[in-house]
Amino acid sequence: MTQLPQVGILPKQEIEAAQATIAELNNYKSRNWAIGINGDTLQPDGFLKFFLERNLPFNYYLRNYASIGDPSAYDINISTLENYIDSVRVQEAQACSGIIDELKSYKERYWAIGLNGDSLQPDGFLTFFGVRNLPFQFFVQSQGVSLGDYSAYDQNVATLESYMYSFGLAVPAA
Repeated sequence: MTQLPQVGILPKQEIEAAQATIAELNNYKSRNWAIGINGDTLQPDGFLKFFLERNLPFNYYLRNYASIGDPSAYDINISTLENYIDSVRVQEAQACSGIIDELKSYKERYWAIGLNGDSLQPDGFLTFFGVRNLPFQFFVQSQGVSLGDYSAYDQNVATLESYMYSFGLAVPAA
């Protein structure tokens, strides 16, 4: 089995956090408030932290004690987050499509899913579904262990396709 992608944060939650940050940036923009540096305390703010944690470029805007940046910083940062959201979506679509292809390949070979057929230890499919909080159907017929049935492959593919659809991702053609 190929190396399955790992995620630190659920992609859906990451997109929701980025969308909430965009809404907050729009609110700050409507009030002409500082971003990147708190206008009252001159300390780094939550916007800066959010961008830095994701290694995203950030544009400051402050007009209190010093003049830093200009009002275009709001729109530049919003555009950066919109591009980031698109990137997260594309990566997740690619990851899910890859897993769907793997599941189809395993189905053709009648290989175990959920547990490794040789070691009976949890496999990458289980991890992939687990980190996304998606239900997973096992199919193992090995070493005296019988879990699930042959329809598990198709059920797991359908689960991923439904997940992708709910996420607004392109579902691969059958």
